[in-house]
Amino acid sequence: MDFLKSRWFSLGLFALVTVVLFRDFVFSDAMLYGSDTEGLGYTARLFFADALGRGNFPGWNPLILGGTPFLASLAGGDALYPLSAPLLLVMETYRALGWKLVLHVFLAGVGMYGWARALGVGRWAATVAGLGYLVAPHFVTLVFPAHDGKMFVIALTPWLFWAVHAWFRSGRLVAWASIGVAVAFITLTTHFQMAYFLFLATGAYGVFLALGGGAGGADEAQHPDSGSGSDSGSESRPEWRRTSRPAFGRFAAFVAASVVGVGLAAPQFLPALDYIDSDSRRTATTTEASAEANKAYAASWSLHPEEAMSLILPEFIGNSRLEAGWGRGTYWGRNPGKLNHEYIGLVLLLLAAVGFVTPAARRLRWYFVGIGGLALLYALGANTPVWHVAYAALPKVSLFRAASMAIFLTGFAVATLAALGTDHLLAAAEDRVDPAGRAATVLWSGAAACGLLFVLAASGALQSVWTTTVYASITDERLAALAALDEFITRGALVAALFAVATAALGWAAMNRKIPAVAVFGGLALLVTVDGARIADSFLVTKDFDSFGAPTPMEEYIAAKVDVEAPFRLLDMRERSGSVRGSMFGIELTWGHHPNDLARYRDLIGAAGGGLPNNLLFSENILRLTNTRYVLWPSAQFGDAQQQGLQAFDGATVETASQFADGQVYETLYRIDDLPRARLVTEVRVAPDAEAVGALADPEFPIDRMVIAAEELDVSLRSGVPVGEVIWVERRADAKTLRVTTDRPALLVVADNWYSGWEATVDGAPAEVHRVNVSQQAVVVPEGTSEVALVHRDADVRLGSTVSLLSGLVLVGVAGAGIARRRRPTGINADDADDE
Repeated sequence: MDFLKSRWFSLGLFALVTVVLFRDFVFSDAMLYGSDTEGLGYTARLFFADALGRGNFPGWNPLILGGTPFLASLAGGDALYPLSAPLLLVMETYRALGWKLVLHVFLAGVGMYGWARALGVGRWAATVAGLGYLVAPHFVTLVFPAHDGKMFVIALTPWLFWAVHAWFRSGRLVAWASIGVAVAFITLTTHFQMAYFLFLATGAYGVFLALGGGAGGADEAQHPDSGSGSDSGSESRPEWRRTSRPAFGRFAAFVAASVVGVGLAAPQFLPALDYIDSDSRRTATTTEASAEANKAYAASWSLHPEEAMSLILPEFIGNSRLEAGWGRGTYWGRNPGKLNHEYIGLVLLLLAAVGFVTPAARRLRWYFVGIGGLALLYALGANTPVWHVAYAALPKVSLFRAASMAIFLTGFAVATLAALGTDHLLAAAEDRVDPAGRAATVLWSGAAACGLLFVLAASGALQSVWTTTVYASITDERLAALAALDEFITRGALVAALFAVATAALGWAAMNRKIPAVAVFGGLALLVTVDGARIADSFLVTKDFDSFGAPTPMEEYIAAKVDVEAPFRLLDMRERSGSVRGSMFGIELTWGHHPNDLARYRDLIGAAGGGLPNNLLFSENILRLTNTRYVLWPSAQFGDAQQQGLQAFDGATVETASQFADGQVYETLYRIDDLPRARLVTEVRVAPDAEAVGALADPEFPIDRMVIAAEELDVSLRSGVPVGEVIWVERRADAKTLRVTTDRPALLVVADNWYSGWEATVDGAPAEVHRVNVSQQAVVVPEGTSEVALVHRDADVRLGSTVSLLSGLVLVGVAGAGIARRRRPTGINADDADDE
């Protein structure tokens, strides 16, 4: 029994459940499927891993969309995140992408366990809460869309709350430093929206504690010695009331620790903050959009009211692409589709209800009901006033969309309250509380409600009421999807009723001391695990890597040209959202999917809002200007490109084609008479960017000898066509060197994206990198032969590195001082040591 009460048992249980949950991935050499992994997720990490393998940390990714800043554009996502980036160095990239998610599912359980223990909850109750949080579908199902940043933040949420709580409770310097480290880790996940929500919640918790809300936490109960020496694994309660120093001083220190934590993450945070506000294509729907357009953007991808029932009955809303029958094209809500789930867990919800009505932690439970409730209302988007107030009052919220992701705070609040509820039931089983409480009543009421839900679902009344009141505007297509779910909804309602009855029976048995505490613990642990895992399991899919990562014959053909031809780009039209597969094999792409690529480049290629690159399809000038030498066209899907009215391909020739066994053309590779990646011009026209794109696309515009600048260039050029040559000496991700010979001063135009981080030298002397043709680079070169070097050095990254170093020294110094003070000779007053 002693082992069952130990923390090692709990940690082992978390590890076991995690391994069982991810068994198909852990015990194979397969990749863990994620829809975004097959997009930019894998290719960006592969590029990063290859660079690290060569001993280089890339600041620029030249492979996609004319080149993008690697850190600022968040293409690398977790490139600086300490809990995932190192995995790229010790295993294949595709395995690292899976293992980092497995690791964070385990860490989520451990963090929830530690947080619950900090609140004074016994080990068994903390274990139940940890298991429920670990398998929670609102968390684990994010594997399927490959939303790893969201998963990282959810996993780190209890760790940050734990650190904040420890600081306010003890005032120890190590706890203060832990806040900074946790904030840094969360910032480095680069999911700034989730981090924003979490920092708001922990900030509110800090205010709550500073105002005395934490006084008398989980031990404020009718059972002051609850768990002490008991089978529930509890020990003596933490002493919340020991606050010899003013709480508001600790709050100020908490804010300072958070600022230092952001400073530690500054190499990622500073460049991204500047980029998102001014350079990202997202500015079209945020900072540069009309008020109406921005609000519509911010309200998109919410958890709409018709989906609220799925928080209790997960099969109710369906899904878009699961293999499981209830999720195979059955999503009928208002969003374009659904690849994850917001289900928190019915058993956890019931235990949370017990936690709310127990006498323990009266003020604390109201805080978590408030945070969880507000997060849920915000997740419902523009359907509730909470979202509108947040949109109007909170800074930077207008940059965010997908309000539904705030549900993770609801899930965290539920798991926390469930820990309190479970602790109460275990205390009752051990005869440490008055059994006359309301816990059993709450549980049986929940079971009765779930039984009624089953009756309504089986009769079809539930669906009818929902579609005539909550979602009266439902379309016929959505109704058909809902009709396909009827059987699964009924079955799911029955399962929910059975789980509710089982939970109520265990609660009744505990309150009436009919079974020992170890049986209550085992039963609840099993219920919360199975309840969450039965939904999460459908979203954990493995795939043979070679079916994704091996090049096709056409990709091999194009990749073979990279090392033998002058630099070129490929326009890959095989996916409507923009395929980036070619970059996996070193092929530079004119277009592709990227959530934060440069807005100016999107304007140049005509890909508004991440849509199709219309200027590359309908303007031969733009196609040539971007150094697009090849176009890969899905002929089997769209037919002959030159018969589709796409003017850009009028002068194209067929390089090669692939065929089906019956001779039908599958893919066609067209060759374009592109302009060289680097060339010389002497004519400059001045026009604002809004006019430049149209001018460049005009067939009469002489793109081979003239460029357009947004403002007058302080250069002296002679008219006429320059005679000379440009030779590539070196070409790396962050640096390129060219030897230029010209018979007159000229502009060396490089068809790579201009960005503020690019610096140039001509024969060793600094030179300005001008922006021309909306989004291309140009450097003035003198008559004769010269060597031009272009290097990417992001000033924000350099500043961030300095700030990070200083912040790290502060955190290490404070933590070291705290450790040293705790090791002082005995004789120090215990209260003083606690409040160092």
